[in-house]
Amino acid sequence: MSRAVRGFPRTPPVRQVLAAGLLAVAVVLVAPSWWGDVALSAARWVGRFWLVAVLVVSAVAVWGTGRRRRVRMTVGRRPRPPAMPFLVHVVLLLVAASAVATVAGVLLWHVLGQPVVGAGPDQQTTPGAPVATAWSARDALDAVKIVLTLVGGVGAVVALTAAYRRQRLSEVEAYREETRTLLDRFCKAAELLGARDVSVRTAGVYAFAALANDAPESRQGSIDVLCAYLRQPWNPPPEAPGPVPDPQDRERGPLTTYPAEAPGDLRQERQLRHTVIRLVRDNLHLPDDDPRTWRGHDFDFSGMVLDGGDFRGATFTGDGTVTFADATITGPLSFDGATFSGGTVSFDGARFAGGSVSFAGATFSGGLVDLSRIDQTQRPPASKLWPAGVRVPAGLRLPPPATRDA
Repeated sequence: MSRAVRGFPRTPPVRQVLAAGLLAVAVVLVAPSWWGDVALSAARWVGRFWLVAVLVVSAVAVWGTGRRRRVRMTVGRRPRPPAMPFLVHVVLLLVAASAVATVAGVLLWHVLGQPVVGAGPDQQTTPGAPVATAWSARDALDAVKIVLTLVGGVGAVVALTAAYRRQRLSEVEAYREETRTLLDRFCKAAELLGARDVSVRTAGVYAFAALANDAPESRQGSIDVLCAYLRQPWNPPPEAPGPVPDPQDRERGPLTTYPAEAPGDLRQERQLRHTVIRLVRDNLHLPDDDPRTWRGHDFDFSGMVLDGGDFRGATFTGDGTVTFADATITGPLSFDGATFSGGTVSFDGARFAGGSVSFAGATFSGGLVDLSRIDQTQRPPASKLWPAGVRVPAGLRLPPPATRDA
């Protein structure tokens, strides 16, 4: 997807530019002679050291265009069609062109030594004498050339204005078409993810992952859908450790097995859920300057039944939040070798019903992993949360000692 569709840079409106131009003219009129001297000095300096000026401008242009800009994963801005009538737009551009031509002519007149306009080439002018205004045939021909040049310039200004407005309208139409395409992809992926066949739902998972990689403006929405799928209640297959019954669950009723009932389908459903976690981990491996990275986004795994998960080597940066609040963890959850340099990973109220969590080799350099409010009735031993005798990093919050040793 093009950068123009993902987000158009916000350009100053024409009215603001015109207001800034009028303000600049007002400032110049306060001391026109001083500004004239400044402009004349600048023109003479550029004429004398033009090579130095060209090299400086070239160096600045190369440095500015060569910098690698970080891609912002935000919602793309909708391009706006021109709000100004076409005739007004043309008139304003002609006025601006006339002002630029007048300033350039005055500067050129100063640079040429302020020659007397209308004097013949062999005619001497004396102070107080009227200036000759007779034109020769050559002067008339030159005047005709100037008039034709001005007419061509006016036509060029009108043509450029029309081309600019046409380009803006085409950008608006392209944005609408891209938005329509993204919406169609989103709806089709949702239909696949809602199918009863596990293989079709697998296609839906990969369709949402591809949509998140292709369109940064729809990335958080695709992630939310995948996390919502994981939060659906289900019963792990018989070979996987099951959740420990909770008194509150008895009041609410048993966990619903959705969308499969047979043990074979349950195993496929378990593989599909681990596929979602693997896709999240793989996209968290991508560096910050990769436009496909999922770093800095929110992941809501709250309330889900998680019979294990592999986040080894993942990097959590930015202001994103990963929450396992009230989740039931029945298998090994690994963050081995992960990097926490931003964001928050929260386990508020999480129940480790036979499951465990590991942070072996993890790096904490600004992020926060909060295990201080896990469910005290169902929790892993203190040795599984963090090795005994090893200093706890500043970004890792463990349960109080009384809770861990209970």
